[in-house]
Amino acid sequence: MVPLHNPAEGFDDLCASLWAQTLPDDDYEVVFVDDGSTDDTPERVASIVAGHPHAMSVRIPPSGWPGRPRNVGIDASHGRYIFFADQDDYVFPDALERMCDLADENRTDMVVGKVVQLGAQTPYWPLWQRDVPRADLATDGVTLSRTVHKLFRRELLVAHGIQFPEGPVRLEDYHFMGQVLAASPQVSVLASRACYRWVKHGANTSARRTTPREYWGYYAEAMNLVDELGGPTTISDALKVAATGQAFTRPALANWLKHSPEVQEDEFAAVADWVDEVVPARLDDRQPLVRRAHLCALRRRDRAAYRAAQELRANASATDELLSVAWDPDGRLEVTCRIRIAFTGGRRADALGGERWHVPGLPDDGPYDQRLLDVDRAAGELSVRERASGVEWPVESRMAVSAAASGAELTIVGHVDPFAGAFGRAWGPGTWDVYIRASMLGRQFVRRASVDRDRFPAARASDRWHAEVYRTKRGTLALRVEPGPGDVGAGG
Repeated sequence: MVPLHNPAEGFDDLCASLWAQTLPDDDYEVVFVDDGSTDDTPERVASIVAGHPHAMSVRIPPSGWPGRPRNVGIDASHGRYIFFADQDDYVFPDALERMCDLADENRTDMVVGKVVQLGAQTPYWPLWQRDVPRADLATDGVTLSRTVHKLFRRELLVAHGIQFPEGPVRLEDYHFMGQVLAASPQVSVLASRACYRWVKHGANTSARRTTPREYWGYYAEAMNLVDELGGPTTISDALKVAATGQAFTRPALANWLKHSPEVQEDEFAAVADWVDEVVPARLDDRQPLVRRAHLCALRRRDRAAYRAAQELRANASATDELLSVAWDPDGRLEVTCRIRIAFTGGRRADALGGERWHVPGLPDDGPYDQRLLDVDRAAGELSVRERASGVEWPVESRMAVSAAASGAELTIVGHVDPFAGAFGRAWGPGTWDVYIRASMLGRQFVRRASVDRDRFPAARASDRWHAEVYRTKRGTLALRVEPGPGDVGAGG
């Protein structure tokens, strides 16, 4: 179902993607709910519905927020499953068919399909490493994704009375997903197919300004729902760990040092109250050191320590270089990169051996215990992302780590095979950028692999595909894949 309010040109792209679904028209319906649009949307939708018998529309008085139209859409729908799409995003052609098949085969209540973005990082990257027919909600990363662009069994929503909060409520997706998780649904993860593409824009309700107190109050309500509704503690804990980690990547906190002292104080006070209300200290060891430092400082209302933790994160840097690139005997492109991660101002004591790390401004004992845990270890891999679609796939990678000044040096070897592709499917034609994904102490870096040369291995060709390695104008590594003489078309 699709809530609408004065949709821009992206609405046409969404509709085109809905009509292009591989499901037969008789097997799915499209429900548009117009939330009191003031432009020509009613006429546009009426024309669309007239041309597509499996579409219907409902018009309601303006609510100004997505909760009400989505609830109306749930009530108006008739299908076994419901998928929520926004008015200017994109649904990949076989997404609905693949998600429905996965839910039918495994009798699951929810399918988390792969989400991608254009010009931005792929959301919830750890989720997209493998298909999971029946996921464990506490251990398989499902709580990382709390937006509602998923497939839900309608019976689950109706049986548990699950609806969106209506009116001026922020993070309404999180509220909805809290109710879903509290019901202990059976869940499948579809990582082998790109299902949904976000299109970022400035006209949605999440872009509206709010005070720090309001925002973190909504965040607390959403995170507490599993406990309030009697959901399993294991799921509640997993949700709080995931949501806490993501909270510190929010622009208000990630850019905290750039704000005025007044804004910094408002944000600090609101987030400190949020931590007291929502984040149990017993879960701190499931966060990497950078976030543990933030949490400890917030719990003690220690502003100097919080600034030190912010500076540690902000001053972390990464530099990478391409060591080699060549086709291996198996016909794969072997890419070897080195990336150095450094925390300026941080001081380590045998950091890679599992000892301690010192953050200036934080004491080394008590609640600021700076032991290095498993979640602090350096990690790295390669991935490839198709430039036009935003679809990103993991690459078979191995990594070696060595100590470096105030950080670590990672050597990553990845084997890229555009013909075998990802999950057994060829990538398809397009320009594929090679990315380095690395992390340490909770600080993550995702960047295109740098190149300082212009000479590369000769193009690889087959009857079906032709792949050329080259250096982009930005000085990064990419592959150009084109159909070969067989011209079999895109591989997805």
